[in-house]
This record gives sequence, C-alpha cells and structure tokens, in this order.
Amino acid sequence: MEGKFLNVIKGFGIVAIAACFAGCMSPALESRLHTLEVQQDSILALLHSQQDKNDFMAARLGYRPPADTTPKSIPVGSSFTRGPKNAALTLVEFSDLQCPYCAQLAPVLDSISRAYPNDVRLVYKNFPLSFHPQSRAAAAAAIAAGKQGKFYEFRFLAASHFHELGDSLYISLARQLGLNIQRFKDDMQLTPEIDDRLNEDVALGQKLGVEGTPTVYANGRLVEDRSFDYYASLVAKAKSMQ
Repeated sequence: MEGKFLNVIKGFGIVAIAACFAGCMSPALESRLHTLEVQQDSILALLHSQQDKNDFMAARLGYRPPADTTPKSIPVGSSFTRGPKNAALTLVEFSDLQCPYCAQLAPVLDSISRAYPNDVRLVYKNFPLSFHPQSRAAAAAAIAAGKQGKFYEFRFLAASHFHELGDSLYISLARQLGLNIQRFKDDMQLTPEIDDRLNEDVALGQKLGVEGTPTVYANGRLVEDRSFDYYASLVAKAKSMQ
C-alpha cells in the first residue's frame, strides 16, 4: 500500500513538472502547484519516517530470518553446550535473554534436548540487542551460572522472567539452582573480558547473516520453524542420514 501511494505522489510530482514545461502558468496555478509540491515533500518525509519505525518494531516483535539453504560452518568456541559432541543434530542458537520470542523458544529447545538427550546438542551464542538494556547483564549472569555448571538451567529458568530481569532476579535464580552466591556475584559482573566474549558471539552472528533473535541453525542450516514437532522431524532426518 505504501509503495503504491508513493508512486502516486511521485507521479503527481511528474505531472506538475510536465505542466511547468508545457507553457506559461498563471500566478494562481503556479501557487497551487507549489503548495502541492510542499505537501508532497511532507508526505514523503512522513512515510520514510514511518518505514524506519516499522523496521525497528519488526526487530522488537521477533525476528523471522529469511530462508537460506546454504549450510554454515559455526565454531563452538567457548560457548556453553548441552548434549554429546557426536549428536545427530546440533542446534546453534543466537539469542538474547531479554527477547520475548527467545523466551518462547526456550522451553521448546529445553524439551527437544530432554526428549533426545543422545541425539541433540545445543550450542548457545549470545546476540544481545541494543534496545534491550538488560541483555548484556543477563548474559553475564548466565555465564556466571555456567562457570558453576548450571548455564542451561539458568538460561531456561530465566526465560519466563525476561520482562523482569535485574541483579536481584539473577541472584534469586542462582539461589534456586543451589549456586555459590558469593562466587556467582563476583562472576556476574559485566567485565571487559565478558564484553569481549559477547562481542565475539555477535561478530560471528553478523558474519553468518544473523540480524535478530532468536536465530537457530540446525547442523549449519538456518531454521525457520519454532515448534517441537518440527525440531523432532529434524532429529529423525539427521538420524536417518548417519
């Protein structure tokens, strides 16, 4: 709709220009055309501004990556994992703990890894989005839990609290998981070292073409569906190819 409207406006501008070249105009007509041109410029500026807002909201409302059948080579690096290295299906998740759509996907990934403990390996990559103020602090807290062997427990427990993230919540979750609280508090600090670790994941994601969260790769191929049944079908397919 917006594109058609823009074309109409641009077309009207062309008509106005054509009228200018067709011959002399009366002062009244010239004044009306000038007014139309000013209105046209204002409308175009408004539409472009609205497009920028739409792009921003699309990112906030849950990114859906375009189809890509090209397999990617994704290094595990220092990422936390769950499941055996020789699993038939490796799911690499680029995620943001403050993203509501990542929170929706979390129980699906948790369930699929529990349903197929010998066939599924999860690999978590941080992709904190700039408009989520707690995303980096939450990632640091999850890494702190990971240093005590509870990364995925913390990550999946935190999912249902994506809208209330903060230090007090992180410490509460750590207590629920039976972590050493003083060690957790020390490790959850957003240090330059942790920032570098997060930036490394983001750089890898950008290199792969990741633009939002959640983005998941199954054995290197981009996944579009987020349902348990779909992931189960990927497990079955991967096992049949072994």
